[in-house]
Amino acid sequence: MKPLVYIAMFVFLLPLQAGLLALLSIGGIVPDLGLALLFIIGLLTGPAEATMAGIGIGLLQDIGSASFLGFTGLTRGVVGLGVGLIGRHVLDRSSPFIILFLALFSIIEGACISLFFQITYGDVPFFTLLFTRYLPRTLYTCALCLVLLRFTDRSDFLRLIKRPVIGKEL
Repeated sequence: MKPLVYIAMFVFLLPLQAGLLALLSIGGIVPDLGLALLFIIGLLTGPAEATMAGIGIGLLQDIGSASFLGFTGLTRGVVGLGVGLIGRHVLDRSSPFIILFLALFSIIEGACISLFFQITYGDVPFFTLLFTRYLPRTLYTCALCLVLLRFTDRSDFLRLIKRPVIGKEL
């Protein structure tokens, strides 16, 4: 993707997450815009670029939420790598079943965060946190990502955000 797209994404991610999406919360659950964008980046670019974007998005969200600096960057980097590999080798971006992979990555990330809190703080209700917090957030994030994926299917949008590819001639 073009560098200006990443700059705009990093500048507007936290205000959109905290401002606009907070207004759309259902029962205190807000979709994760960073994860939805990372999923789309992984599908459009590949593993290396998605990993770096995941680390950047995660660190930005860590700074914005005053949590453990680097933990979300680590988990989002791993998610970016996984999405980039799957998007590059297996999946068709236009398939509606692609959202199942986002749900899987989101649940795994939520389970890792819950386990980290369980190990760090001790008495954290792992399954309660997983089923009352992370599962509804996953469903809401999947719905947001589905809308964003339908928007990115337009060819003029892809031409706007993707870097030109220089091909080798044999």
